[in-house]
Amino acid sequence: MSSQDPDTCCFLSSSREHPIHLWDAYTGKVRCSYTIIDHRDEIVGPNALTFNLDGSRIYCGYKNMIKIFDLHRPGRDGQDIKTTPSRKSKEGQKGIISCLAFNPDRSGLYAAGSYSQTIGLYDESNNELCCILQGTENESIGDTIQVQFSRDGKYLFSSSRKDNYIRCWDIRNTGEILFKLERNGNTNQRLSFDLDITGSFLATGSLDGKMIVYDLVNLNSKGSPRKVLDRLAHDDAISAISFHPTFPLIASCSGQRKFKLIDGDKLENDQSITSDNSLKFWRAEGNYAWCYYNSEGEILIHPVTNPEGEENALKEENQETTNISNETSLNADIEIAEEQMNNSDTTI
Repeated sequence: MSSQDPDTCCFLSSSREHPIHLWDAYTGKVRCSYTIIDHRDEIVGPNALTFNLDGSRIYCGYKNMIKIFDLHRPGRDGQDIKTTPSRKSKEGQKGIISCLAFNPDRSGLYAAGSYSQTIGLYDESNNELCCILQGTENESIGDTIQVQFSRDGKYLFSSSRKDNYIRCWDIRNTGEILFKLERNGNTNQRLSFDLDITGSFLATGSLDGKMIVYDLVNLNSKGSPRKVLDRLAHDDAISAISFHPTFPLIASCSGQRKFKLIDGDKLENDQSITSDNSLKFWRAEGNYAWCYYNSEGEILIHPVTNPEGEENALKEENQETTNISNETSLNADIEIAEEQMNNSDTTI
């Protein structure tokens, strides 16, 4: 997407028993629709939906199938890629394709997670299965809900529902799990994570409303990423976290479906259940600033990144900010100092 090219300013949406809609990001109108018809001649919505890297195709995931649409050909015409030869076959990747992601190194590799506790790696040139990542007999990876490649394309991060870990896979040679990042995720709800533009930090939410950030570059003595931020950000489960692609901003949203238990001693309109359905923006301050030219050709510092500007746009009512880079540096220095003291023979 580029604001200089209005044709690229669009996004996709899908819902159950409805076609896929391509929306104009500026006008809010539907540009076109793509329809998936099952064997009963009924419309089905995909469980996974994404563009490929150049935005020319739309990849959709549903049971034992990946459907590919040409962006410029709306309607029903699409390419069906079966992930398994048949329902009874043990070959290929079985189950509902629940998430998709493309490798940013433009190698043509893309990952497809499924509810059958597997992750398949496919070649975009022929859509053939290259390999399958899965757990062991002693530990399964669960029903995969999100996959995302590292910025250099060497690793793959995955998360599953009713699971308290985000796993990092080595896709270069071994296909083994390198490390696991802990969070409270024992829920069927999708709790997404995100990597920053440099690939140095991974941010995720948790079921108890905490925002957690891991440093993927400065590893500890065990070779695992350091937890550099762990704070209560919402009063409910954080369902999604996203880094801004250019500005030092993080967006987080919270909320989950809750049910009231029927009790004969209580009224049905009891308001004891509380929810936090909110969207918050967080600022990661640092020694940098984005500049731009005004209409008179003068160089101005963008107010979002102006360290001296008290009129920052994020400091409005009902918005919160946090200094992540300062906490990152301080916590990392403390952990490094503690490890040096523990590994030293000198008594202080």
